[in-house]
Amino acid sequence: MERTRRALTTGRGWRLRSGPGVLLAVAVMMAACAPAATPAPSAPAAAAGNVAGAKPATLAELAKYQGADRQQILEEGARKEGKLTWYTSLAGPIVDTLANDFKRKYPSVQVDVFRGAENELLTRATQEAQAGQQVFDAIESPPTTIELLADAKLLASYYSPFLKNLPDALKSGVGGATVLSATVRVSYIGFGYNTNLISAADVPKTFQDLLKPQLAGKMALAGSTTGNRWLGSILHAMGDEKGKQFLSQLASQQKPKVQQMSGKALMDLVAKGEVAASPTIFRDHVLQLAGQQGSPVKWVPLDPVVGNAGQGALAAKAPHPNAALLFLDYLLTDGQKILEQNFYSVPTTPVSFQPWLPEEGKATAQIEADVKLWEATFKSTFR
Repeated sequence: MERTRRALTTGRGWRLRSGPGVLLAVAVMMAACAPAATPAPSAPAAAAGNVAGAKPATLAELAKYQGADRQQILEEGARKEGKLTWYTSLAGPIVDTLANDFKRKYPSVQVDVFRGAENELLTRATQEAQAGQQVFDAIESPPTTIELLADAKLLASYYSPFLKNLPDALKSGVGGATVLSATVRVSYIGFGYNTNLISAADVPKTFQDLLKPQLAGKMALAGSTTGNRWLGSILHAMGDEKGKQFLSQLASQQKPKVQQMSGKALMDLVAKGEVAASPTIFRDHVLQLAGQQGSPVKWVPLDPVVGNAGQGALAAKAPHPNAALLFLDYLLTDGQKILEQNFYSVPTTPVSFQPWLPEEGKATAQIEADVKLWEATFKSTFR
């Protein structure tokens, strides 16, 4: 099923770590994985819209419950469940920081985390569905991952009183007071550099500035989806023909080295001085290294800047639904503070540059076609 995406006014984008073939294959597999009726939640409650005093018979009813005693019901249920399994595509220390902070708030709930790239999350969830073994309770991942999971009926709509803080443009599957997912963080790709190796005068302000002779032989590119998406922003800004000409000139003149690693791993090399600079670097990773470790690194945007979002969603057969709903509430409240403290942008963070939303208004087939073009162009140009 194809659905039109909503635009994020803050510059949200979607990050695909896998190639289009992997995502399409997973999508086909998921078509056969629609779950059966969901089990009853562990903690009963009066479902919103039900007759007064009626108790929910399914996880879906618990997920949509809006009664004044919702918090009490979820906390009691979570204590009985004692566990939460969270799947996420976030990388680095922030994963443990969020999990540990949630455990401090709800000490009776043990948090198990599986951190993986988007294609790994899709594959894992698909295999679990095929085996009839639901493992994850909540997931945080880019919108395309969420879309495919929703199409396979592996996600459930849910209510949170904190959804009212977000405009509909930052949600998906909005149905009254419920959503299928809500954006909890945003990351931006731009030019990250080591200030000991790149002078202020040589720092680019536009894509064309990447051709400065002073930058020749000093740049590297992330050979992951991060690099592909950066390339996509150039094709978007310049058009396919001129964009490809520019990329060919960049490759032959500047000779950037392709590093088969994530943007985060490449940024670590920049901080160590092993790589001078890269235009495929996430803003939050630079701010973390500079602010927490005092590394000699800085970041500048090259418009249009690709924004990558992370959205929180509930599993349709969550084994621990009460804990999962508490965790989704957490990501929309205290989790926002933790993300900001660790230099991540949250949906309401204002930016001074021009974000680009590559998936805005596009259906799944077109998004996959774009990704395929970027991946093929990257390989043919820089490898």
